[in-house]
Amino acid sequence: MTKLNIDPRRGYGHEKILTQITIDNMTLRLLELSGYTLDTVLEKDKICYLKSTANISTGGTAIDRTDEVHPDNIFVLERIAHIIGLDIAGIDIIAPDISTPLSQNGGAIVEVNAAPGFRMHIAPSQGLPRNVAEPVVNMLFPPGEKFRIPIIAVTGTNGKTTTTRLIAHIMKNIGKNVGFTTTEGVYIGNRLIQAGDNTGPVSAQMVLRDPTVEIAVLEVARGGLLRAGLGFDGCDIGIIMNVTADHLGLKDINSLEEMARVKAIVAENVFKRGYAVLNADDKLVLKMRERLDCNIAMFSMDENNPAIAKHTKLGGIACVYENNFITLLKGHWKLRVEKVINIPLTYSGKAAFMIQNVLAATLASYILHGVRIEDIKFGLNSFVPSVTQTPGRLNMIEVGNFTVLIDFAHNPAGMEALSKFVEKLPNKVKTGIIGGTGDRRDEDIKNLGKAAARMLTNIIVREDESLRGRNAGEVNKLVIEGIRNEKPDVPVKVIEDESEAINFGLKNAKKNELLVILPDNIPRAIEIVNKFRDRLNSVTIEQSDIPNMNEEN
Repeated sequence: MTKLNIDPRRGYGHEKILTQITIDNMTLRLLELSGYTLDTVLEKDKICYLKSTANISTGGTAIDRTDEVHPDNIFVLERIAHIIGLDIAGIDIIAPDISTPLSQNGGAIVEVNAAPGFRMHIAPSQGLPRNVAEPVVNMLFPPGEKFRIPIIAVTGTNGKTTTTRLIAHIMKNIGKNVGFTTTEGVYIGNRLIQAGDNTGPVSAQMVLRDPTVEIAVLEVARGGLLRAGLGFDGCDIGIIMNVTADHLGLKDINSLEEMARVKAIVAENVFKRGYAVLNADDKLVLKMRERLDCNIAMFSMDENNPAIAKHTKLGGIACVYENNFITLLKGHWKLRVEKVINIPLTYSGKAAFMIQNVLAATLASYILHGVRIEDIKFGLNSFVPSVTQTPGRLNMIEVGNFTVLIDFAHNPAGMEALSKFVEKLPNKVKTGIIGGTGDRRDEDIKNLGKAAARMLTNIIVREDESLRGRNAGEVNKLVIEGIRNEKPDVPVKVIEDESEAINFGLKNAKKNELLVILPDNIPRAIEIVNKFRDRLNSVTIEQSDIPNMNEEN
């Protein structure tokens, strides 16, 4: 064994072509059965077996005999693999001669291995090396075939989650198993596999490593980008919704221009053959075109947007709101997808910021190969802004004789967009439960208060559970300062605990009132409202209410 192990081709385990031969229990047992010890010197021409197997892993050698295999044996071996249902099989044979049929030489098949080793074929001890790996790789990844699933990445200040969910909904409706990430969690198909804010690279990799996922739709947030990057090497579609004042003053990002450079990372990592989908109504987003090396598509609330007009004149693709339609522009052609009034997410067109989300999702879906206009239309019509499909995103809930609106507007731009929607609602009394976020600039927290004052007739100020570096009550003072600067006479009540604030608002709501809840904890807020509604609206079925019931029954 010592002489054999001197061979430079031998190493430990699978590090080299051949494996070192070791003295183990098998060796000692065979010596004992033969009446020998390690110190025994054998007689001339005497053979002593030190291993009961000839495996490469125990130190055996491999001699290539491929060219000698009889055609009958090849037929039998291939047939065995097909009968068992294996695309790849290692079949072990014991026979005196492989060049004659096993049926004639007394040979036998002793094992069919579903995960055979390649080492003995790629680098045999003797004979011609065989490249057995290439046909296996070609079978798994046929030349010319796509070997990656489509990746759609969505970023921006506002609208990311709703747009992500809407795209995922459209993709699911065409029969794809979609993996998507949002601020509520990681989803595979319709299953929530991890709850919480999952908009970073770890969550993206969780989706991309799942072998059942056919399309990935990934919400990408600022925090994850700055902390650890994207989590993927590139995407087929990168959507930039907008860039507004939020999270400024954190991680050395102090201006909108600097924030735009962070968001642009998504567009800059679109594959050359892919598309960056840009908001043409946002100057900072539109400027990102200058640094991109991929195809560009745009969306706009204004079909006469000069950037859109120039883009489509050159044959580009765009999606716009025109004549009350969500319309795709392809060169000089118009493809009207659906009337906005028929899309539940837009609340009959009252929620302009939701129309913008629809434009982005429609455009991204259209770009993907295999998604028809009819598929997109069905997806838009069947996606309802509910606590199930869009938790915390413009959820309207009828509670007794008043209405609750739950939304996650948490920055000035989000509040402004929400206020424009709330202004269109007929309720005369509009009470809001609001709070600021501690890791925002003082001016941003005050501006949130100003936007709330313009929107609401009564305000309840609550406090986030996490103060994010602030002292207790500090954020509330800034919010109230913003409210007073905008509307000094609006009634303001402070209830620091969010659950208490929501319960107070529900118990004191009057007939036809609109109660706007901007929660810190979305699932908890939804649960509180649903429980309150259920207590008010218990359903009682009398026997006389049952169809087709009569006295004889």
